[in-house]
Amino acid sequence: MFLKNVWQVAAFSAEIVDRPLARKLLGEDVVLYRTSTGEPAALLDECPHRLAPLSLGKVVDGVLQCGYHGMRFNGDGVCVHAPGQERVPVNAKARSFPVIERHALVWIWMGDPAKADETLAPDVFWMTHPDWAISQGYHHVAANYQLLNDNLLDLSHETFVHSHTIGNAAVADSPLAVSQDGENVIRAHRDMLNCEPPPFYVKAAGFTGRIDRWHTTIFTPPACNIIENGSMPAGSNKEEARRKGLTRERRVINLITPETETSSHYFWAIARCYALEDAELTEYIRAEVSRTFDEDKLILEAQQVRVRGAHFDTFPVTLRADAGAVQARRLVGRLLAEQERRDTPLQVVAQREPV
Repeated sequence: MFLKNVWQVAAFSAEIVDRPLARKLLGEDVVLYRTSTGEPAALLDECPHRLAPLSLGKVVDGVLQCGYHGMRFNGDGVCVHAPGQERVPVNAKARSFPVIERHALVWIWMGDPAKADETLAPDVFWMTHPDWAISQGYHHVAANYQLLNDNLLDLSHETFVHSHTIGNAAVADSPLAVSQDGENVIRAHRDMLNCEPPPFYVKAAGFTGRIDRWHTTIFTPPACNIIENGSMPAGSNKEEARRKGLTRERRVINLITPETETSSHYFWAIARCYALEDAELTEYIRAEVSRTFDEDKLILEAQQVRVRGAHFDTFPVTLRADAGAVQARRLVGRLLAEQERRDTPLQVVAQREPV
């Protein structure tokens, strides 16, 4: 069910501090901590001595000490100290996972360590770029990661699930255009022209009159969904409106890491390139988006119950609005089949864009 030779988010950087962080990722129990140099490290959350969770221990002088018998492990999983004896058993090694830290996120490679190519990590530069302000959060969702992909690639649900924040009838009524960028990127785009601004757009973007609105979900497997979102006064020329500062553009960064076959870690952030110093607006966006994703969580978890397991490929009915989700499902299915055959790393198209 999981693509493993690919970088996926393990935690926000700020979550990994001076104590161990336990997290289940792709069905594996992992412990994260920082070494003496401040670099993040990830080990299987299991001491090789008596299998106690290493996350029940503590960080001592930049190494992880087991809370049961005090064995200490460095970031490579090598035991560097065994209490009461000078010689450390040669097989005293915890499994380690490659990790990298960039753009305020810690990414983990759960597959073959020899294939962990840092250049393959998604580029979410908005998270730390000075020209963008960030509102971020996290949701644990008791649903398979592909259900979350479906949700983000078919935003027509905004009309019905999020009518109090980001949705109105214009979303579901507007046609969806789906395209593929190279082998492994799906784009699902909607233009919503001359529509009333939803409540969120009134407060977060300052619109009161009718607007033209657009969003493009850019999907990179297994579960990276970047939404290019913008709005401007109805009837405006987009490039001219940009020059005049009349557009309000955001990037909705949705990074989903499977926890199990029926649960997911949902790391999200909203990046905006206007009103950068407005702390009240930053908090408003965070709170409203969190409330919006609470509504998604309710639907997705109820849907997972009806799915009755993680092994599903199709649904009884398909609508035109499902085109992006269907293509993404096919893409993930192809890559899973290739992984079974060759176990090759996933080559992705960078998300980088000019700023």
